[in-house]
Amino acid sequence: MHVELSKNALVIHNIMLQAFIEYDQAGLPSSALKETIESIQEGLDNDEQAFVGYDGNGKPVAMVRFKVNKNYLYFYRLSVLPECQGNGYAKQLLKALEMYANQNAIPEVHCKVRKNVERNVLLYTNLGYVIYEEEAVKLISGDVIAVASMKKRVS
Repeated sequence: MHVELSKNALVIHNIMLQAFIEYDQAGLPSSALKETIESIQEGLDNDEQAFVGYDGNGKPVAMVRFKVNKNYLYFYRLSVLPECQGNGYAKQLLKALEMYANQNAIPEVHCKVRKNVERNVLLYTNLGYVIYEEEAVKLISGDVIAVASMKKRVS
């Protein structure tokens, strides 16, 4: 997979919607599904950045959005097209984030993850991320979910 920084809100939005639809189908919708191309573009025009991953044919298949704070890089909305999941794309995006953090003297990478999505918690744990905080978050729907804040020291 080839990974590059992108400002293409349409591509980012498309990948994200396809990847996050599973939460809606599971009855725990994500606020990701309420985002628009315009809201993503607004973020990209300000302090948000994104990596997009392309398969061997040049098709965009994965993306992750992030912001850089003084002491850490915070990523969110890590998304891989459903038909491409399980092929290492998420790991490659995480590697790109960690390399970006290292190159910019950012000591840690942080994220938040739904605790009930065990495969995501396991992915991050296997890559060296640790849970440093847990909280209950109320969704727009009124449902409450358990969320783990995770981090990894990269420098």
